[in-house]
Amino acid sequence: MAQASTQAAYRPMSGRKRKSFRQHLQDNAGILFVLPAVITFLVFGLYTVIYSVILSFFRWNGFGKFSILPFACAPPACQFAGLDNFAYFLYQEPTMSGFFWQALQHNLIMAVFVTAGTVLVALPIAIALNRAAKGQTIYRVLIMLPMVTAGIAVFYVWSFIYEPDGLLNSVLESVGLGFAAAKQGWLGQPDRALTSLMIVMIWSSVPMAVILYLAGLQTIEKDLYEAAVIDGASAWQQLWNITWPLLLPVTVVIVITSINGVLQGYEMVYLMTYGGPAGHTEVVGLQIFKYGFGDQRQLGMASAMSWALFVLVFIVALVNLRIFRSRTEV
Repeated sequence: MAQASTQAAYRPMSGRKRKSFRQHLQDNAGILFVLPAVITFLVFGLYTVIYSVILSFFRWNGFGKFSILPFACAPPACQFAGLDNFAYFLYQEPTMSGFFWQALQHNLIMAVFVTAGTVLVALPIAIALNRAAKGQTIYRVLIMLPMVTAGIAVFYVWSFIYEPDGLLNSVLESVGLGFAAAKQGWLGQPDRALTSLMIVMIWSSVPMAVILYLAGLQTIEKDLYEAAVIDGASAWQQLWNITWPLLLPVTVVIVITSINGVLQGYEMVYLMTYGGPAGHTEVVGLQIFKYGFGDQRQLGMASAMSWALFVLVFIVALVNLRIFRSRTEV
């Protein structure tokens, strides 16, 4: 009798425990789904960020033992440098600092002209596509081709176009403009190499900007344009007073992403010019790559440059947000 009562008392208790555990899993199911992404971020994101911060204060060529803990790094594998890595490429070493500031100047020039060119080219194309009565799907597919094409293939095609005997010089000579052709190639002449690269950057960044502008244009009510036509507004007045102000938030996204991409990117320069000729297309990202994985093999210097570039990009993004926010609030 006592044993039966004990079993009867035990069964409901075990049932409650199983139900509680199942309920616990249901309540925390979201955490289980997010956990792989969190672990990936901690291992490949946060860990590498902390690692690069510590590495920027050391001299290390990539060989020998280096741990994330400073006391585990012993010479001659690596040496503590403090702020010397930052001082070298900023002002202390004339040759190194000269190349760095020249590369940074190229980054800023690209950021201004590529961003402005992207907006000036993408907005008219988006307006024309939005007004097209037929063939919108075909036009959008054609616009998206640069985005779905492999980047390395695109860069090599443009390199062929810019060759001394390439397509661009051949077209110029065939239409009687041979005097404007680049005899050494458009990427081989110092006065034309940077401009040629910026044209490719604009061409590759326009498709995404067009898609964003198209999405913004479709949110604008047609009644605004109808009222403007009734009031006698011209097409330019409609663009300036209706389209452009309402597309300003989209423009903010395009400007910030374009500037950040140009300041941090280096793949196109690496594949097409490798910083040449004579450093006239050198950018900071390419310098970081050279110091980290090139012949220099100074990973501490590369990490220091990376964080200096991060600070610049962060400041530029804050300034852009401040400027555009003040305009939108007005």
